[in-house]
Order: sequence, then structure tokens, then C-alpha cells
Amino acid sequence: MPTEVEAAAGGRLGWSNAPRWRLPAARPPDCSDGYAGNRALVQVASARCKETGPQGQTAKRPTARPAARPGAHPARPEPAGAAAPTWTPAAPAQTPHATALMAMTAARCHDYLREREVEFIALARDEAPEVAIPVRLRGPIAGVAFTIPWTTDLERDAHAIWDCRLVAAVVPLAEWLHARGVTEVQYFSALRRGKIVQQKPKSQHNLGLALDLYAVRRGSDAAATVEEHYPRRTLRRCPGPREAGPGAAPPAGAPAADLLLGLVCLASEGGLVHTLLTPDHDRAHANHLHLDLKAGQDSPPDPFISFHGS
Repeated sequence: MPTEVEAAAGGRLGWSNAPRWRLPAARPPDCSDGYAGNRALVQVASARCKETGPQGQTAKRPTARPAARPGAHPARPEPAGAAAPTWTPAAPAQTPHATALMAMTAARCHDYLREREVEFIALARDEAPEVAIPVRLRGPIAGVAFTIPWTTDLERDAHAIWDCRLVAAVVPLAEWLHARGVTEVQYFSALRRGKIVQQKPKSQHNLGLALDLYAVRRGSDAAATVEEHYPRRTLRRCPGPREAGPGAAPPAGAPAADLLLGLVCLASEGGLVHTLLTPDHDRAHANHLHLDLKAGQDSPPDPFISFHGS
């Protein structure tokens, strides 16, 4: 494990002793109307609303790969009648950038999540042979639940399998969102199998190293989708730390449009991902934000972000 990752981890982050979070009860699908006949977004709609292709149709298994430790990181039972838990972060610590996270071994990545009290289960190699360090979430990340609301069985849905290092990269994003009142992030997929694997053989979704973010929810409010709230043709660059304007860090309660632009700039300026494709990128990304990690990238990373006009 790189020295910079050890230094950035900084030990335990000081989570509260409140009962741990639980994923919300299953909801009816939040899929927006109008997708059934939209051929321009057929691949995205297919990935979002149904399993994509035969279960056995996966990429070839790599030869050299860190071995994941079997067994789950168990959840504590929540006391009956307990008040809704809250998450109180400790003082901000330096966050490892995307390239440093990609250098983690399976054992170090699992420990990294445990240090931040992210509840997960490490999967056996045969459950996701295309993913180097496969895990499933068993609870929220920093108080934010990550859900696929239209799935019928999140415990078995292959789209909900992540590479552990992608979960680690999302931790600072979840902390930032939680500080602004977000309680749930809805996404299409992390791992993706089937026809889309054949059509996009170089996609990081094939390795569980990409996340398609569809919507954010604050408390009992309706989910704010990227398609309806991301302000297209707006973000040409991210503002500097003393600048205002589109992409500047919004306060709690800010409109969803400001929240989404701020999230893009947080990921970009912090080097938290290697690629972030926005609705300004192309029609296939009109309804989500695509974040991914890649092996062999420069350190520190210079992320590719699809700003308006780029």
C-alpha cells in the first residue's frame, strides 16, 4: 500500500456512537416517464430498469488479482424504538486521490471502509470474477444510502456489486452530500453485464469501477434527478476556492442544480475520480453523472471532466 494512502487515512474518523444506518425500505420504481420509446437512450434505459443480458455473459477473468477476504462485515442490531441516527464527522482529514486508492490491496481497502464504518460484505471470487475487489454495501456511506430504487432484489442484483476502491472514492462525496442534507443517492449501476459489456468493452462498468448517479434525495422530499435538475450548458470550468458562481460549494438547503454542479467540481478539484461525464457530454449521459476509476493513471490524477463546450 502506498505511503500516501496510509498518511491520508489518518486513522479512525470519529464516527458517533449512535445506532448505525440502514438502507431504506424498498420503494416503487422512480423511473421517469417517457423512456420506453426513447431509442436515443435505449442503452441507459436498459441498464437502469432491467437486468442486462444473461448472467453468465461476463468479461474474461483476469489472471493476476488481489484475493478478497471472505466473510461479511456484520451490522449491529438497531435497538427497538431508537431515534433516527445522525452522523457527525470528525475534523476533515486529507482524502486519498483516485490513483492512490487504485493502488490499494483488497485487505487495505476493506480496512479503509471499516475505519469509516461503511457496512459491506466482501464477495467470493466466483460471485463477481470480473471485479478485482468485489463488495456489496450493507448500509449507507457517511449517512447517505446508495440505492437502485427500481430493483426487485438489491441483495442479488449484479448492478449493486462495487469494486471496494470505488466505494472508498465515494466516501468524501457522501460526506459532502450529507453535510448538505442529502440522505439518499439513487444510481443505475456499478457493475454492468450483458449486451452493454459487448457494446462497450472498455467501460469501467465492466469491472465494477464506475458509478452512474441518477438522483439525490433529501429526507422525505421527492428525488431530484440529474435529468431534470442538472443545468446543462452552464459549467465551463470549476471556480477557484475564492470564487463564486456555478460549481462553487453550495450551502445546506441549496437548490438541487447547485448541489449537482458543486458535486462535479468537488470530484474534479479533489482528484477523487479519473473520469466524470456530465449531461453536457453526449446524449447517452443526458440523465446521469458517470464517475469512474482507472488503473495506470497519473498520480496525482488530472481527471477528465466533460464541461460544457469541452
